[in-house]
Amino acid sequence: SPPPPNRGVSEAMLRRLDKINKTSKVLHYAERDELITRNAKKRVQRMMHYHVSLRPFVATVVTKTEGEMGLPNVGNWGGRQVSPTEELSPTGSFDGEELELGLANAAAAPGPARPSPSDSPVPTPQPDAQESPFMCTPQSFPPTPGARSFVMQRSSAFAEDVLFLARDQLRVEKHSSSSNEKTRAVAEALRQQSRLAVFNAQDTGNAITLTCGQHCATKSGNTLYSSTRSMIPVLRNCLVYFELSVEPPGPGGGGAARIEDAVQSAMASLSIGLSTQEMPLNTLVGSWKGSVGLCTTGQILDAGRWCSTVDTRKSSYGNRCTVGCLVHVDDSTAFETWDGEMVNASITFNVDGQVVKCISETGGVRGGTVLAIPKEEELFPTLTLHSADTKVLCRFCSADIIATKRSEIGLPANATDNVVFTLDGSVLFDYGQTESTNAGAAGSAGGASDHGASGGSTSESSAASASRAPRRRREATM
Repeated sequence: SPPPPNRGVSEAMLRRLDKINKTSKVLHYAERDELITRNAKKRVQRMMHYHVSLRPFVATVVTKTEGEMGLPNVGNWGGRQVSPTEELSPTGSFDGEELELGLANAAAAPGPARPSPSDSPVPTPQPDAQESPFMCTPQSFPPTPGARSFVMQRSSAFAEDVLFLARDQLRVEKHSSSSNEKTRAVAEALRQQSRLAVFNAQDTGNAITLTCGQHCATKSGNTLYSSTRSMIPVLRNCLVYFELSVEPPGPGGGGAARIEDAVQSAMASLSIGLSTQEMPLNTLVGSWKGSVGLCTTGQILDAGRWCSTVDTRKSSYGNRCTVGCLVHVDDSTAFETWDGEMVNASITFNVDGQVVKCISETGGVRGGTVLAIPKEEELFPTLTLHSADTKVLCRFCSADIIATKRSEIGLPANATDNVVFTLDGSVLFDYGQTESTNAGAAGSAGGASDHGASGGSTSESSAASASRAPRRRREATM
């Protein structure tokens, strides 16, 4: 038996669609094997949201649906009467105005003669572009290329956030069973307070966008300075180390790509340091009291005072550089001032393993700087972005730290009597250790970290690999 005829869309569905946008039945549709120009092909691909055939076509449509069978006696289009089964070519003309039904270069199809505009008893109004059924953008899909790109990237960004979140939670779970008492205490506090060693979205400027599970900060606005702080403060009365890596603007290449990368590296402008929550988020870290920062120029800004470094060529940094910070908040150094009780925080910066040495007020050389902060205030790792499209990745866990030796972070190689922690409480250098044994410290972008992984989790290993960039050691300039 022959297959049942295709009845198409029901009349009830047509009426519902017609209430939203003008809808008509297609009685006949035929495509022709004709080539189109390259410009016409590009124009169609820019304007269409979905895949469509690019061959010229001839379509016969019903201009108005009335009656039980949907075949009207007389249709009306744009104020003039037409035949109910008038055949429309890809390029038709109504009242002198072109309506593009297909490709502009397609030839007109033969069909019944169209009545002239003078035969219409009704005056011709100006057509409304928003009511046209031909160039109607789907209301469920963004119309602009930028909005479409955002929608397409949103799902991948969500997947990245889930992977990083799973990795961080696995790390907290592993640290809760660590042999170090302080590491276990920090892990328990993070679990109870539902916090992680990432940038704090509630303590971030409006011009900064956080991605990769709040591990990556990018400046997207046009404000002068925009800052972000970590979610958890620095541990007190112990050595704490963390790193921030300035990511390149795009994948590297040869020739002109290298020149462009070098130019953008020189243009990167930011500052990395520490601050209390008193510092406003639209302020350069180091310019406010209770804050200190190392700028890309190689100078240290300490509570509004510029501190010169021994060699700015070694202390300056840009894209593909990693800045480390070793801090020790010592409560035993408390002293009274007009602003209340203050404590000293000893801070040492390094750029790609080269310790930044400062020139003291007496002309001597010192390995770091001392910052006075209120005793009741906490100190947070802080990032201030100045240049647009600057991307910085935080490394707050020992599994992500690139430094492998104590001398690279500002400690003497033989000083092994202190434990060095990272921001999340994990141990970077234990008693008697001169080199770190972390898999993440090897600087291999392809290797997976075993710190924070529980039971060899695949998602943990993938996220850990994505968060580690290969380290580029800069040669010392003589």
